[in-house]
Amino acid sequence: MGSDTDSGVTMIHEPGRDVSVEPDVETRVAAFVPDSDDALVDVLDEMRTPATVDEVTDALIDPAHPPIETWALVHERLSRDRLPALDASGAIEFDETQGLIERPDARPGEERRFSPAVLATISIGLLLVVLTLVSVSVLIS
Repeated sequence: MGSDTDSGVTMIHEPGRDVSVEPDVETRVAAFVPDSDDALVDVLDEMRTPATVDEVTDALIDPAHPPIETWALVHERLSRDRLPALDASGAIEFDETQGLIERPDARPGEERRFSPAVLATISIGLLLVVLTLVSVSVLIS
């Protein structure tokens, strides 16, 4: 049995007891795990993928420093519930055996028209055309 007295609350986890139904556990996890799938996907979009469940957990609880038990509960919620559900919806690719999360390049229904490199090339080309036109108009006048 483990006990945490650092937070002023004594927690005892009995083997075989489902701690996920305790109201205090729900409150502690809810403080760090976003309610909506879109918000969780936004967090993943800000990270470099592939990422591990550990890295995602760290990103969610940063800069707070909760007890290790809270970190473990957030990790468990992600790996057991939220990430498999996002994988099933196609929003992410989650390898449960390795604990790796991949983010597809584009979300379903969203399509990039131009890559950043193509946009930069077009911008430079337009800038050169404008400079040429201004130069020609100055020479003519």
